[in-house]
Amino acid sequence: MPAVTVLIPAHNAAATLAQTLDSLVLQTYRDFDVLIVNDASADNTAEIALGYRAQLALEVLTLTENAGVAGALNQGLARIQSPYIARLDADDMAFPQRLERQVAFMEANPDIAVCSSSMEMFFDDGQATEILSKPQHDAAIKTALLQYSAMSHGASTFRKSFFDDVGVFDTRVDFAEDYDLWTRGALLGKRYTNLPEPLTRYRRHANSVSVQKMQLQYQRDLVIKRKYITALLDGDPPDHLAEFFSLMTSFSSLDVAITVVEQSLPLLLKLGRRMPDQALFAEIVSKCVGRHLRN
Repeated sequence: MPAVTVLIPAHNAAATLAQTLDSLVLQTYRDFDVLIVNDASADNTAEIALGYRAQLALEVLTLTENAGVAGALNQGLARIQSPYIARLDADDMAFPQRLERQVAFMEANPDIAVCSSSMEMFFDDGQATEILSKPQHDAAIKTALLQYSAMSHGASTFRKSFFDDVGVFDTRVDFAEDYDLWTRGALLGKRYTNLPEPLTRYRRHANSVSVQKMQLQYQRDLVIKRKYITALLDGDPPDHLAEFFSLMTSFSSLDVAITVVEQSLPLLLKLGRRMPDQALFAEIVSKCVGRHLRN
């Protein structure tokens, strides 16, 4: 059994999958296999994947009905026995030292349940656009989860025990299933890190989920925030805190924004006492107040 299984959900990914698999062929760390969950593709995704069996220890699990990203991942997770699970999407690429860096970090830090990293964003023509970085340390990550998904899912390597303890992806919050997973793990005390160097290249294109499903993502975003904040408040209702923290919220008027901010103050004070990084919490709250009152 290899130390790492790279888990790739793929739906009609024929245009990009070869680049993704080429990046795995070049990995400096070699004790891994690849599980591709072919999510009822109508193109030749499976054939492209199988063509790499001479270069990679690779299995293709083909689903006859489309399960979506969360459902496909869950079917893959049910088959994996390796102690580490590395996520990669079928249109992204791993830098050659990604697995080596993440496995080494996790071996040296047995308290870390999930290790992600910065990502290099690029367009279909290969041109890099920016480096996406997120908070590095566990306390900051768990505090930032109040506002956004503070771990990059497709750049993450997990201990298998994380899923044994936290559970699998919730298909009811598809398009935000990773954000939900991070908050659930945080509430169970799982520790996270983001390595500062970019170890994965993330493809930006017009067909991305974030462009096509923005309104649905906003609805999911609020549901997840309410659950996370309610748990942090020991079950107290979060009132409008989810809307307050969401980067996608725009209140209908300045008067509404002022009312929400004023009504949120007592809960914000209570929530702040529960935050592991109180300086970052204060910064987030200050920026939220400024953004809502400016709008």
